[in-house]
Amino acid sequence: MYKTVLIPVSGKNGLTRAKAALTHARSLANGDIVLLHVFEPLPQIVGGAAHAELLAEQKARGQTLLNTVMADCNLAGEHVRCRVDEGTTAETIIRVAHEESADLIIMFTDGRDGLQDMLLGSVTERVLRNTDTALLVIRR
Repeated sequence: MYKTVLIPVSGKNGLTRAKAALTHARSLANGDIVLLHVFEPLPQIVGGAAHAELLAEQKARGQTLLNTVMADCNLAGEHVRCRVDEGTTAETIIRVAHEESADLIIMFTDGRDGLQDMLLGSVTERVLRNTDTALLVIRR
């Protein structure tokens, strides 16, 4: 059993995949489940009040997504926490896994999507190559 399980949730197919990941996490975790939404860093061109406003908007959008997952999966009363972080997706997932002392990360993969993925690798592949946390990859 895993004490802490991290589940990254994206906007694209996020609800469907989060439900499937939570099914696995509930059977594997005997502690906390952390739902994470990562949004890309805001452009450095924007500063001041506009930057703060955009940042708050992105965080609110991510929190709304995670709240929807919580409501649709009927997670009230369970040990589930939500986090919304800014950063490059793979690196942020790895960082949050270490901050949360996650024992397992559950992610989905679609396989290769084209030339760019073959050259750079998918987010799941980058997490796999750069983390020492156990990773459960579920192919769609």
